[in-house]
Amino acid sequence: MAVYTPLSESQVAAFIAPFGFTQVLSLKATDAGIENTNYFVTALDRHQQTCRLVLTLFEMMPESELPYFVALTSFLAQEGLPVPAPYRNAQGQAILPLQNKPAILVPCFTGSHPATPTIEQCGAIAGAMARMHLASPRFSARRANDRGAQWREQAIHTLQPFLHQDQKTLLLDQVADWRLHQGIIDTLPCGINHHDLFHDNALFEGDQLTGIIDFYNACDDVFIYDLAVLVNDWCSDEQGQLIAERYHAVMTSYTQLRPLSADEQTLWPRMLAYAALRFWISRLLSWHDTDQPHNVAQKDPRIMQRMLLARLHALT
Repeated sequence: MAVYTPLSESQVAAFIAPFGFTQVLSLKATDAGIENTNYFVTALDRHQQTCRLVLTLFEMMPESELPYFVALTSFLAQEGLPVPAPYRNAQGQAILPLQNKPAILVPCFTGSHPATPTIEQCGAIAGAMARMHLASPRFSARRANDRGAQWREQAIHTLQPFLHQDQKTLLLDQVADWRLHQGIIDTLPCGINHHDLFHDNALFEGDQLTGIIDFYNACDDVFIYDLAVLVNDWCSDEQGQLIAERYHAVMTSYTQLRPLSADEQTLWPRMLAYAALRFWISRLLSWHDTDQPHNVAQKDPRIMQRMLLARLHALT
């Protein structure tokens, strides 16, 4: 993926000092993140305890948007969810400049990303998502979805020159279908959405969920969209077909905490298709973006196209 901003140990030491860390023991750039630079940091705190940290520099996101994410992750951590909340200095600040870019420091949670999610892991992540959704009324900050209807319409114009006729037809038809159902979608229960809870944004030790990370696509949206994104990634095979056992684990765990309304149940199969469509579009845009840095790994849009077709087949 990408490391846009190289940092020295001395620069990192100066940055983390206001957060109560006295010495950098190790520093390692990580390829996690497409729009940010991330470093794993091992440091000593004031009590000479060794701490593992993640330092993130925001390369593209406007600094004005960052307070929402700081507030959200801090809130979710307070709610008991395994979310790394940013450290704050003595003045209560979490966002400080580093190399002329806004940066934050968070604890590095233990665990690893599940390569092939187990039934238990699927249930655990779905339960955590339900708890996050249920906590929404207690969180006052709001953020609009910047991958909504206007973004989809603009994507049509951007992508058409690059697509085969069958892809154009699929894109136009499904964006139109989403437009047709937007009115009823807007009446569904909504609130905090992670919006990108793929399995590489979760950490596990065995089947124990230890962390949910990368909230930088979070916004307010209908809850079943967030659930559909999760299902599509955690419960699908390479052809985009749903794996029944994983799907059952996710839906059972989620609905035990937050049952779906009648309207949500009616729109659910279509929402699975819309979630696949959204990521097909975003991957197509990245794939055909000639301004994309050469060291940013591309995700194959054909995976999401196959998934979209599978979800549409299930609707017939």
